Amino acid sequence: MRENCQFCNGEFRLNVLACRRTKTKYLRTGCCDGALRPCPEPTELLRSDKLTQDERDYLQRIENLDWFSGRVATILLKIEAKVKASGGVAV
Repeated sequence: MRENCQFCNGEFRLNVLACRRTKTKYLRTGCCDGALRPCPEPTELLRSDKLTQDERDYLQRIENLDWFSGRVATILLKIEAKVKASGGVAV
């Protein structure tokens, strides 16, 4: 089942936009470029003691990338949700 965009009601795709000046990454809709929220930061997620070794290795590999694909952003959101649910680090 496909998810519809809350802005244009089209097929939702996750996109990441990086601000060159501040190096901050933002989640946006890929269909209409609607702003969603800042992207979870791998550095912040790495502070949690609730991560598996695989998650920790993955975050360390992507930590210094200038941009993320929608797939990477989806994985970051899942890790962030796990950390928040386990009471790890406030992200």
